[in-house]
Amino acid sequence: MFKNLIRIGVNLSLFNTTYVLCKTIKDEKLPHYHFLNEQDLNKLLKKHQNLSIIDRSYTEHILSIIRDVETDTVEFRKNSDRLIRILIEQAISQIEKKKHVKQSPLGYYDAHEVKFEDEEICFVSILRSGNAFLFEGLNAVSGASIGQILIQRNEDTALPSYLFQKLPSNIKDQQVILMDPMLATGSSATLALRILKNQGVKQENITFLTLVSCEQGIEKLFREFPKIKIITAQVDPILLKDFNYLAPGIGNFGDRYFGTVKKSQQFGQQQ
Repeated sequence: MFKNLIRIGVNLSLFNTTYVLCKTIKDEKLPHYHFLNEQDLNKLLKKHQNLSIIDRSYTEHILSIIRDVETDTVEFRKNSDRLIRILIEQAISQIEKKKHVKQSPLGYYDAHEVKFEDEEICFVSILRSGNAFLFEGLNAVSGASIGQILIQRNEDTALPSYLFQKLPSNIKDQQVILMDPMLATGSSATLALRILKNQGVKQENITFLTLVSCEQGIEKLFREFPKIKIITAQVDPILLKDFNYLAPGIGNFGDRYFGTVKKSQQFGQQQ
């Protein structure tokens, strides 16, 4: 991880040592990234009818905490869970509804409820970071099934490698919510979607959830899978193509969420 960090610093002429990730980061001449404005976001939404971007009034405070290099594991995990909960509820709201009449304590009303039973919904996590979504997912849909796909970045080629999958036998008949916190190049998500396709899952039955994305990754997924739905909390303005990092990004989400890296080492790969 630190080899890549040093390479980035040299190429961007931003720093000479890895010391910049310590508290003195504010004193270094690092770039200041500006997020897409409302006009740019609206253009993106107009271009991709199946893309949803959560209203920033719900997310900007939480994301500001998550992105901060000084945020410790406890706060990072707590706020990530808050943001994941918003994404999960948004995904459920887009699943087809059925209308019928029900009775309240005061009378009858038109009820609009998810058409599918809990067991007809499957959460599929791209390991390991996607597992961060499971707790909130099962809180919302307690009877859902769980699938997992292990895809790991090859450090030599910078390409994703498929290692393992465990999916329900009836997944082709389920509504699938695919989960990965970062959408950078889109390579890992594309590979996971191909695996689901090979299992017979229809594109229109797949919703991909990601905390932070970029235009390049969104374009890649919709180019090959135009009928899927993508829900993201924020679109980052820059993809550092030589290293596949989003900027300003979050760092290595899995390491930060699962507490497997020190705070001064929070920079990592994204796919």
